[in-house]
Amino acid sequence: MLATFAVLLAAVQMPPCAAVPPPAVQFTPGEQLKFRLDLLGADVGTFDVSLERAPASEGAALAVRARARTSAFIATNLGRYEVFAVSLLGKDLRPVKYREEVDEGPTHKTIEVRFPPSGGKLPISATKDGNPDPVDLEAGPTARDMLSTLYLLRGQVPGRPVCADVYSGRKVWRLTGTIAQGEEIETPLGKFKTLRFDGTSTRLDDTNVTRSAHVWVSDDDRRLPLVALGEVKGKTLRAQLVEATGASARAAAPQRKGPATREPPRVGAAIGR
Repeated sequence: MLATFAVLLAAVQMPPCAAVPPPAVQFTPGEQLKFRLDLLGADVGTFDVSLERAPASEGAALAVRARARTSAFIATNLGRYEVFAVSLLGKDLRPVKYREEVDEGPTHKTIEVRFPPSGGKLPISATKDGNPDPVDLEAGPTARDMLSTLYLLRGQVPGRPVCADVYSGRKVWRLTGTIAQGEEIETPLGKFKTLRFDGTSTRLDDTNVTRSAHVWVSDDDRRLPLVALGEVKGKTLRAQLVEATGASARAAAPQRKGPATREPPRVGAAIGR
């Protein structure tokens, strides 16, 4: 959701982040998550994520695979946008390599990013319609991609500050924030007690460009990413978890809608439904 932001002013050097401890929660291969994306309540697309064992030849322990695509209405009226991505992670969930293919209308882009950075820069190989498309990005030693960041945030201990350089949309963003006790919220999967991450993303090459980010995860063994809110072109994009299957299903089932005596608090127009 960060890929469309434009350059406004020149870059200002930012000090490097301290290392973020590995997640306190262990995630097991086999997890599959499906999200619905909406903008001001209008359906704009879907986002699917799966956690798998990485192929032995890749030198990694886990692979996070993702697919995002616009809805039929958006594709017909505003243009097709589809992304296939995979993040290869070590046992501590630190990224090893990130690969992405993007179809935006008739344009096809690919990019491969290796971690950690070398000499303060990310090793990147990119193409546009089959031709080399040079990308030069500076990043600190804590740099990671968006998919590995999702699992990093899910597994953090409440109260611990998070600081990481995050690759997204051919830019690097400084993500800072904290996860804390959240609300009980109602979602398409039921009612959950939550932990909430509140953070800010600042573009490393232009510190005048900042965006807020909020993520609610279930306060249980699975740490399901229930809802995420982020800014896109001045509007709020919401991702809601609508299906979660596979491994790591050790937590008790969430409360379902019923004759409860008190409705859970809501944040904003509606976090979940």
